Amino acid sequence: MGLLVLALATWLGLASASEEAANSSRICQEAPAWTINGSSPMEGAAGQVTVVALLKAMPPSRSLGGLRERLARQGMANVRYMIINEKAPLSRAMLPELERHAPPGVPVFQPEQEDPDVWQVLGGDKDDFLVYDRCGRLAFHIQLPFSFLHFPYVEAAIRYSHIKDFCGNCSLYPNTTHSERDTNPSEDHKPATHAHHHHGDHGQLHHKGKKQKEGDEH
Repeated sequence: MGLLVLALATWLGLASASEEAANSSRICQEAPAWTINGSSPMEGAAGQVTVVALLKAMPPSRSLGGLRERLARQGMANVRYMIINEKAPLSRAMLPELERHAPPGVPVFQPEQEDPDVWQVLGGDKDDFLVYDRCGRLAFHIQLPFSFLHFPYVEAAIRYSHIKDFCGNCSLYPNTTHSERDTNPSEDHKPATHAHHHHGDHGQLHHKGKKQKEGDEH
């Protein structure tokens, strides 16, 4: 994927950092501690990019398999993926359907009644993708409508996080000498349609994406 999309991914991450600050964002912080059935899925992630998808039971989760295969063919086979189902009773009842549509080898985690609401702990919502860097820090939190997989943002965020140390000072990236966050994408690479993508605008886009969800697929 070209430099343009990588620049878009960088810009999107920086925008997310700004927007999420008002919501106790953990951009460039380690994932908060969370467990499901007594296990900690984020353990053992050091050295790998980890992608956490907050999905419900629906066919678009199949597209995650296509994305994973495409990236694996291009040298990114060591990226970890996981799906977390919603804790709500209806979503719990649909867990078998979500597992059926999940890509082979991608674990699906279901919070039990006694478990914390992982979506809430992570500050996420339906169809969010959280991309953690090789040091286990949140580099990108991509929300609707940008998280639809027919857009390039999720793929670009994974690619960028695999190659670049966005948060900086992670010794698990080769040749890391400075914080990548100090380098902003050039003005030529910023998407003009999102140039004023502040918190209020994002809320409107998020709401619009929700309305369109029934007719759209990743």
